[in-house]
Amino acid sequence: MSWNRSQFAAALQPILAFATEGAVTIHLLPPETLNPPAVVIHRPTLVTYSAASLGIDEVSLPLVIVGAIEGEDAIEALKSTCRQAINANQNLGGAVQACWCESERNWRNYTGAGGIQILQVELVLSIHM
Repeated sequence: MSWNRSQFAAALQPILAFATEGAVTIHLLPPETLNPPAVVIHRPTLVTYSAASLGIDEVSLPLVIVGAIEGEDAIEALKSTCRQAINANQNLGGAVQACWCESERNWRNYTGAGGIQILQVELVLSIHM
């Protein structure tokens, strides 16, 4: 099984949508515009080919958790929901060998087009595929 971002995102999206009860938009790719609350399945920051064994790639990929500028508690809750959903289904229905939440990073405020202000954090996933 080799790294395939589209296959990974397609497997992860319904798991997160179910966990958030459809109340949060789950983006398969980073969108041009973004309205909170949302989770963005971002692009990998590192792909190591045949790392775990021949034909199994190791990937580091951030999920970007987005909320209101003053919504740190809501973002923490959404991040926790995502972690629980991923940890409960670490092979994403057979789409990957393993996927787990490794760390979080990059809490930051962001002002986008039209002056919308958001707060976001990256939940970093480790994936073997």
